[in-house]
Amino acid sequence: MPALTQDRETQKKIISEYLKAADRYIKTAEFSKALDEVKKALGVEPNNMYATAYNERIKVAMEASRKKEEEDRLKKQAEEQKKSLSAAAPKPAETAARAANAPDAKPQPVPGQTPAPASGTQLPGDDIITKIKKDASDAADKKMDVRIDLLKQEFTASQQKFQDDVARLAAQAKEALAAKEAAERKLASLQTQQGQVGAGSSGETLHGQAITLLEKLFRKAWEDGVISPDEQELLIIVKTEGGVSDDDFAKMKNESGSISYTAHLREVWKDGLVTPEEAETLEALRKTLNISAEEHFKLEAQIRKEMQAKK
Repeated sequence: MPALTQDRETQKKIISEYLKAADRYIKTAEFSKALDEVKKALGVEPNNMYATAYNERIKVAMEASRKKEEEDRLKKQAEEQKKSLSAAAPKPAETAARAANAPDAKPQPVPGQTPAPASGTQLPGDDIITKIKKDASDAADKKMDVRIDLLKQEFTASQQKFQDDVARLAAQAKEALAAKEAAERKLASLQTQQGQVGAGSSGETLHGQAITLLEKLFRKAWEDGVISPDEQELLIIVKTEGGVSDDDFAKMKNESGSISYTAHLREVWKDGLVTPEEAETLEALRKTLNISAEEHFKLEAQIRKEMQAKK
């Protein structure tokens, strides 16, 4: 492997570790530490798309945390004002004592002191407290309503995705079964033709038909990223009966794998962001399909260039 490719592989692994650490800090609300990890990743590759996306994500989370702290501060301030006004108001026991000692059984005002309010009279500042409490309650209710709406939307989206996945898998299973049955019928037909024709050009026709059938079977087998044992057995049968050499068979397998890997890579990049988990999945698929790191970077650059051209 060229030194340049090795360096890029090392950079990707280092960046992936920094972003995993940042993700852990985000989950524990340690945003400053998360930013430090992202800065380290950007230090390795300043224009890395994954690190840039994480940087924006952390800023959004920090802003949300700041707003929550401000709401808590206002709530605490309102509670302190309420306690202060309650402490300044005359206590019921003191009011009753003054009433009992008064000659006409009515409390007499003390010079320089504001008379105590009668029972049921609103205390100074009560309207402020009531407004603060109402505003806080309205804000909490509104925030809860927004959160409930978001949860409903997430649930609906998840449910729809689940239904779509089930339908897609069912369709793939049906297509795979139909392809297998068609291949078996085609194989039976080839075997019949082989028994009816002689040597020479008829053998070449059988070989060409086997090549065409193998190309179709490989494309169908790689749709889910892996060739199952049943699919492998069917491929070997067609290869053997059609007289396809090991070298031609291996070449067809590698070419079809490259096409399948390109399709998976384009699907991952369609939202413009590849998460660490998706990167690990791609790495495992790359090794399974025997795709070199150099070819991976070439395909990735081509797909990103296509995405930029569409914007």
